[in-house]
Amino acid sequence: MITNSNSISKLQLYFFIIQSQIGIGLLALPNAVETTTKGDGWISTLVAGLAVQITIIIYWLLLRKYPNAIYTEITKKILGKYVGKLCNLFIFIYFIMIGSLACALFIRTISLWLLPLTPMWVLSLIIILSSIYLTISDLRIISRFFVLGSILIILLFFLSFFTFYLPKDFGFMLPVGQSGVKNILMGSHKSLLSMLGFESILLIFPFILDSEKGILKTASFANLTVTLFYTYFTLICLISFSPTQLLQIREPVLYIFKVLSFEMIDRLDLIFLSVWIVPMTTSVIIYMFLSAKSISKENSFKKNVILSGILIFIITIFPYDEDQLALFNKYVTYLSYVVVFGLPIILFCLSFIISKTERSEQL
Repeated sequence: MITNSNSISKLQLYFFIIQSQIGIGLLALPNAVETTTKGDGWISTLVAGLAVQITIIIYWLLLRKYPNAIYTEITKKILGKYVGKLCNLFIFIYFIMIGSLACALFIRTISLWLLPLTPMWVLSLIIILSSIYLTISDLRIISRFFVLGSILIILLFFLSFFTFYLPKDFGFMLPVGQSGVKNILMGSHKSLLSMLGFESILLIFPFILDSEKGILKTASFANLTVTLFYTYFTLICLISFSPTQLLQIREPVLYIFKVLSFEMIDRLDLIFLSVWIVPMTTSVIIYMFLSAKSISKENSFKKNVILSGILIFIITIFPYDEDQLALFNKYVTYLSYVVVFGLPIILFCLSFIISKTERSEQL
């Protein structure tokens, strides 16, 4: 049942989407796109943002047909009870897998940069317990936390201005378009994975206190903010490191702060990462929330949050090496294309056909 206590405003929606999209993927994004796009990585990020925007519009067109139903109810209405439930289980598995990937990457980064001697399972347990504590709250409390957490993103944006003390070479970006359309599109594929999280709209749409057009505008503005944010940091790394250096540095966004040193402030990379722990944690919270929501009835949400947390913890305590983590990332990427892009488009097409058929029968 949707009530005012679990509804969110359009301002909370804006920051909810921002926190959903911005996370661990930012740190390695410039390195990921450099492998295919060279100096055109910033273009790939913009293309990925455009793809996300088109997908958000498709979500909106689908969800406005069923304004009072959550996404998992829509799947059963369109596909039927049994196929819909099977589809919802598949969605649940996706959210568990991508939440586990986000948590595993989070743990790896913290272990490499901050706490190299702390066992992986301890880091995972701390992250999971803190995420469960917030996720079992209602949507409004989670959204309020995301609004407060977004202040740290603004802080990090201003912190990035210190990087302009480093030498910059805009020649690393030239000539624009040098990598070709094919490579730019391949780079946008890698950028797209870092921007995932906007699919949260599918499960929170009925809980937003705004008009249908207002929801679309807010979601679009949030996506624009995230796209420009990612493009900005990609540009900074592109003009700060040579192509060869960028290919060798796994987390260039962190490394660019590491080389900075001031008389009163040292190791800005550790300051950046310590603050960035909050956006990385919100990524885990988001997917834990969405996974529980995708299979929950009215009174089972808290139990399903705990179940989701246990599953994510079990998956993340496996000792992944770099190759295994890359393979895990690859499989989750394929799964995301099916659940985030393919399934909603299929449902929208089927809903359009159903609506047309119903109108024809009425005539």
